[in-house]
Amino acid sequence: MLYTLYSSVGVVLALVSLPLFVLYCLITKKTFVSIQQRFGFFDSDQFNWQHKTRIWLHAASVGEVQVAKALITELKKTDLRADIIVSTMTEQGQVIANQQLGNQVVCLYAPLDLPWIVKRFIRVIRPTIYVCLETELWPNMLRIAHTQGVKSLLLNGRLSDRSFSHYKFLAGFMKQVLSHLSSAATISSNDKLKYVALGLPPEKIIVCGNAKYDLDNYFSRQNSNLPKETFDGKDIRGIIHNLGIRQGQKVLVAGSTHNGEEEALLQAHLALRIKFPDLITIIAPRHLNRLAGVEAILKAQSLKYQKLSEIRGSKRTAEIVLVDFMGALANLYSVASFAFCGGSLVDRGGHNIMEAAIWGVPPFYGPHMKDFSDAAQIFNKKKAGFQIDSANELIEKIIYFNAHHNEYILAGKAAKDIAQSQQGAAHRQVKLILQNLIPQD
Repeated sequence: MLYTLYSSVGVVLALVSLPLFVLYCLITKKTFVSIQQRFGFFDSDQFNWQHKTRIWLHAASVGEVQVAKALITELKKTDLRADIIVSTMTEQGQVIANQQLGNQVVCLYAPLDLPWIVKRFIRVIRPTIYVCLETELWPNMLRIAHTQGVKSLLLNGRLSDRSFSHYKFLAGFMKQVLSHLSSAATISSNDKLKYVALGLPPEKIIVCGNAKYDLDNYFSRQNSNLPKETFDGKDIRGIIHNLGIRQGQKVLVAGSTHNGEEEALLQAHLALRIKFPDLITIIAPRHLNRLAGVEAILKAQSLKYQKLSEIRGSKRTAEIVLVDFMGALANLYSVASFAFCGGSLVDRGGHNIMEAAIWGVPPFYGPHMKDFSDAAQIFNKKKAGFQIDSANELIEKIIYFNAHHNEYILAGKAAKDIAQSQQGAAHRQVKLILQNLIPQD
């Protein structure tokens, strides 16, 4: 009965949102590929399948795509012959999946979680195993995959306190949903306890760490070779070179910023510029659809800026650099004197502080780190990262560490040690995939 009620609500929401989505596509001149794929109306033959074994990794958005990328990197190291499908819920996630994985996998929008749509989707792609990442627990998807003989895994599983409290209201239903999982790998022991409390048998769960922290695909800071990757056609090697950073010049990199954080960072930039007249501040908004708004803030303060894409073919001439394409941030941390990780001064759950730490840059972050609370706890304990509550506190700490350079160097070493110690989760999770997978060719 609960599945029927859940599906009925889903039908109503789909009927209400479909006309609005069609209108959105017409206004923005976007294609209807998203609608077709979400309803399962596409031809499997277009994908030129190479193998009978097919691994379907389902990600919600950009963060989960990075987990998928880490898993795919490990899968490619095995002798497994399999096609890989990566599905996403959001448009931004789909863009990043195509940019970073498109030549290795089939990228699709995830189906709406309605029984007849899920059945059609499974019939078209014929997966051998379905892997949901982090908290992507879609009831009909898991139930129907089970009835169709498709094994389902939860990898990089985590549950925030808020999600756990919501799921507890539906404990009986969630127990049914989780019963369709063959195995699960959680990030922490605390996450495991939450899933057990919701009804997932403890013998089905292993604790593996966070695959999002597997950063061995980034180039090493000590490596004189610049990165080989290109992102969206932008040569990151040339861009970093054209930033024209001089020896000793201070660079503040602010990654994955959200609404309300850019103003704080510009306040910090203006104050720090008094101490460091040649300061460069690089700002990477989390969502590219906010670029126009961030530019408006910069213009209102009469600050000279350049978009990162504009620096590809010419030298940097502005004190502010605005990152206007996805995929470059992890490498830009390599030039940071100081790094701020966004989504944390405002209540957006924070972002991956390991991306800065892997370069030996101790990250600054705000108090709102619930999505990366495990990492924040480790960094706070080891004094390898620094929580700040305001722009003024960021200013004070940067000035302090500039005067106490040895203390900052030790924090950077501790940060890099932590990031390196967190590597290997993807390898452990891929072993779980292989244990549940019987190759068919």
